[in-house]
Amino acid sequence: MNNIISWLIGLESTAANLYAKAAILFREDELFSQFLSTMAAEEKEHEKLLQKASLSISDIQMKRASFSLDGDFRNKVEAPFNRAWKLLAKGELTKNTMVDILAEAEFSEWNEIFLYVIDSLNMAGDEFNLAVSDVDLHRMHIQEYILSLPDGEGFIQRIRRLSQSSSKRVLIVEGNNSVARMLEALAEDDVEVVIARNGEEGISCIQQGYFDLVVSDIEMPKLNGIDMYKQAVVTDPSLCRRFIFFTGSENPEHLSFVRATNTLMLPKPSPVRVICEMMNDVLESTSVPHDATIH
Repeated sequence: MNNIISWLIGLESTAANLYAKAAILFREDELFSQFLSTMAAEEKEHEKLLQKASLSISDIQMKRASFSLDGDFRNKVEAPFNRAWKLLAKGELTKNTMVDILAEAEFSEWNEIFLYVIDSLNMAGDEFNLAVSDVDLHRMHIQEYILSLPDGEGFIQRIRRLSQSSSKRVLIVEGNNSVARMLEALAEDDVEVVIARNGEEGISCIQQGYFDLVVSDIEMPKLNGIDMYKQAVVTDPSLCRRFIFFTGSENPEHLSFVRATNTLMLPKPSPVRVICEMMNDVLESTSVPHDATIH
């Protein structure tokens, strides 16, 4: 977790500095320059919040991690900023390219990682809720600005998940909102994602419609993941091949059940690359149409 926090603090600083320099570069465009300055200030606030959170990290919180970030994933998130800095150094950074880079970066997994880290560090509830609201408002401001541009809709179409045209559906059953949002961000762009907060909500979703993949925690209130799975495969027996437990449970009974049923399982934490590969493997193997009969 310490490595993730250090990397994320550096990324927030990089973004803030880039946006500030771009605001100076495009100062003749007053609205765009002001927008970039606002983005830079918000990234600086994110950096300060992470630095504050990092001072109180405990061994217990370190063990509560759900994700680890491999080099390829970090490079992917950093790529838009690296491209911007190279163009800036060459004097080739245009407004359209800057908007494109900003959209690519801000609507990647980056902000979900930020929220996941803040939540994992067990910050005060109000402070975490404020961070969630801030990130969502941050993205809304970006989207509103982009849509105000003559060709803004084209930028938005490249970053927005168009669930109405999705060919695959994924159900994420996870009580931790930041982990659920991170899993949603890791899903393929053309996948419709539904989030359930516990096993009861999860089984309700399964009974109402077909899912190409279900990713579920085990230890949850109201109905745990094991009992939800048992009810789910009664509703749809083929779901056993499209189910992944993503859990930190060390309960011997739970682990024995997973082994006995040969159900796919990923431990918390797992590298995001491995999570993506397993989800994609299951999605690529599914061929049952969405209107298949559910008994």
